[in-house]
Amino acid sequence: MRRRTTGLLAVACLVLAALAAGEAWYLWGISDPTPTTQRPVVIGDVDAQTAVETAAQDAAAIFTTSWRTYDQHLARVTTLMTPDMAERYRKTAEPVKQRTVAARAVTSTRVAGSGVVRAGTDEVQALVLLDQRTSQNGGVPSFTARRALVTMVPSDGGWLVDNVQTQ
Repeated sequence: MRRRTTGLLAVACLVLAALAAGEAWYLWGISDPTPTTQRPVVIGDVDAQTAVETAAQDAAAIFTTSWRTYDQHLARVTTLMTPDMAERYRKTAEPVKQRTVAARAVTSTRVAGSGVVRAGTDEVQALVLLDQRTSQNGGVPSFTARRALVTMVPSDGGWLVDNVQTQ
């Protein structure tokens, strides 16, 4: 009887060890998938939607400016960006500031729509459709529709803008 019990225990231990090895391989052995043309979204819907919503809010903030508060605007929106993007944005902001102040321009931007283009664990690209209203020197406002491809990357504090391409 003891020999049979020892044999059964040995088989049970082997089965449990095999199950533990299989579970470990499943949890740690498979790398994160990479977005492809056939499968552009490889993260969960909640994570992708959160990144897209953040991209839309951040794009609206970045493109809303006023000649009176341009410096405060620059300080505020660069906190929404990665350090590299913030540096690139600051470099391009000075000529824009000069034109904005000279024209006494005020631009308000609202999001007309947004959606995910590509989404992986390390980067999400969102297409954001923007409607802009700009008035210069207190004149009649002009309206512009703009598309922005916004690249977001995860950080400890949430998603940050890493790049913006507009059309």
